[in-house]
Amino acid sequence: MEYKLLHKGPFEKIDTFQKRLNALSANGWRVITSFAGGAYLVLGKEKH
Repeated sequence: MEYKLLHKGPFEKIDTFQKRLNALSANGWRVITSFAGGAYLVLGKEKH
């Protein structure tokens, strides 16, 4: 399993952040855990 920590930048628009998440999802990344207060996500991907 590979892990990636992802957070929304303070000046990043919600639409841009959603597009980035959708692109990662299309490449096999899935949310393992999330924290709304700090606005971060930990994504996991099966390693081939």
